[in-house]
Amino acid sequence: MGIKEIYEQYQKSQSYDISNFVPEPEKLTAVVITKNEEKNIARCLSSLDFVDEIIIVDSGSTDKTIEIAKTFNKVSVIQTKWYGFVENKRIGVEKAENDWILWVDADEVIPVDLAKEWEDRVAEGSFHETAGIDVSRKTFFLNHWVRHSGWYPGRVTRFFHKKRAYFNDNILHEGVVAKQGYIVESFKTDLLHYSYTSIYQYFDKMNKYGLAGAKEIKRKKKIVLLPQLFLQPMWTFIRFYFLKKGFLDGRIGLIVCIGSAFSNFIKYANYFFLKKYNYVEINEKEL
Repeated sequence: MGIKEIYEQYQKSQSYDISNFVPEPEKLTAVVITKNEEKNIARCLSSLDFVDEIIIVDSGSTDKTIEIAKTFNKVSVIQTKWYGFVENKRIGVEKAENDWILWVDADEVIPVDLAKEWEDRVAEGSFHETAGIDVSRKTFFLNHWVRHSGWYPGRVTRFFHKKRAYFNDNILHEGVVAKQGYIVESFKTDLLHYSYTSIYQYFDKMNKYGLAGAKEIKRKKKIVLLPQLFLQPMWTFIRFYFLKKGFLDGRIGLIVCIGSAFSNFIKYANYFFLKKYNYVEINEKEL
């Protein structure tokens, strides 16, 4: 190769735009499922300024949930029937423009420090092997942070890549599972969860969780013996109140642990009812 050809190759290399070799930063879509969440939705959406898109999947709100949601930027609303927690979330994920998803409930808040962790992680790049990122969840019961009782840290995968992870099929306690060959990273900042605002709301939810739990047992064809109807609730209380140090949460801890035991009793009581009478109508819609 002569000097002229070398010079031409040099000029051509200088004409390349370096931006062509820099990958686009990862963008993020938040998915929130709602029904009558007017008390929570503004607080939730206010914490999502850092995301690129917000999809609300609403299943028939009759209050001001949708009206409030539409006052926020980057929000689109999908109105649909209730198909279950997982299926309604999947509807939002399928409509998302971006591969990275943030699953957040209407009564949850993304603190500024958690948003910054995401932004810093995006700036680092190299997400090639990552399917998701889990976070610890800081749950408040009657405005009291439940530090023990099996509630904290309660890590959950909330940031995930929709092509590298998927929702499991659990009726109760749905979650995200990484596909084989991918990893789940961890963030340090807590997700904030403002869960129960009254004792009635808590025990009502535990009752409904028990019903859903019974259906889950039947769906998975688990073997359940009658003594579990008595022993499992007792073990649940001992485990959460003593082994998980629920007593350190004071009166709130006692209520939380009794509620967990109650939910377990409802689960097994309903399972035996389902088994005997083949009763399968469990109303997930109100869970």
